[in-house]
Amino acid sequence: MSTPVSPQSRAKRLLLRILLILAIVAGVGYYLYYAIRYQHLHVPVLNWLQQHEQNDQHWNQPALHADSFPLQDYRLTYSRSIPQIEKNLSGLTYMEDHQTLLAVLNRPPTILELDLQGNIQATYPLDGISDTEGISYLGNGQVALSNEKHGRIVLAQLPEQPGRLDLSQAPTLSLGPADSDNGGLEGLGYDHIRDQLYVVKEHSPKGLFRLHGLCAEKPTCSFDNIQIEDLSQWLTTLDFIHDFASVIVEPERGHIILLSEQNQALLELDDHGEPRSYRALNHQHNDQNIPQAEGITLGPNGHLYLVSEPNLFYVFTR
Repeated sequence: MSTPVSPQSRAKRLLLRILLILAIVAGVGYYLYYAIRYQHLHVPVLNWLQQHEQNDQHWNQPALHADSFPLQDYRLTYSRSIPQIEKNLSGLTYMEDHQTLLAVLNRPPTILELDLQGNIQATYPLDGISDTEGISYLGNGQVALSNEKHGRIVLAQLPEQPGRLDLSQAPTLSLGPADSDNGGLEGLGYDHIRDQLYVVKEHSPKGLFRLHGLCAEKPTCSFDNIQIEDLSQWLTTLDFIHDFASVIVEPERGHIILLSEQNQALLELDDHGEPRSYRALNHQHNDQNIPQAEGITLGPNGHLYLVSEPNLFYVFTR
């Protein structure tokens, strides 16, 4: 005869089963959260449901190779974390006259000067601005910053010595309504040769603008007498791209390179908005997981520098 199971034993077994089920559900939930939040596995699903497909024939064509910035040729050659940064590493730009990089934190608003290996050289805490997402070096110690939440671009002059910088009276341009949903002005890229500043809006809707006459023939860069060109129509054929986090200019041709954080991709458009080259960030040999790519810039020797949250730094070379 089998031994009767006591009510206490039944309750204990039931509790263990419930705990096991809860642990499995929690594990699956955490995996889905991570996969969607940082790997964006929902993006191909949404593209399939919405029938938004990438037309590969428009990208990386051999016939266009000589007149493109071949992103597909780039390989990840260096990566590291920056331990002094806890979180919120965002935009990135190259200071050619210093041969260093400038990065920006959105909270607390801060400009960081980095060497080409990602080591912090100087820190500029910012007052009078919030939610700084993008940065672009304009020359002569001047930078443009994007204030995403308020839809503004702010011009700043870096002091000769690192230290706190008050931007409460800095020149400001409103280029869109305030955006509390974290989808506003995200990236900035300055074309030093043509004196054009590109501004990209992240999503809802995606947008692209070009400012003419920001710095040339002026004692200092200003918004006086500038012309603003709305290029958002360039993005209508990129419906498979869900967001834009950064924009830079390839100076030789005047082409722009866009970074999508959700699609984890780099895209090149020519000066008429036509597709030129494309590179997924996690599909080539030795590629690493780049969880939240936020900023890119073009440095010496054609190297591409990329930063992602919370504090990661990458270098791509050809």
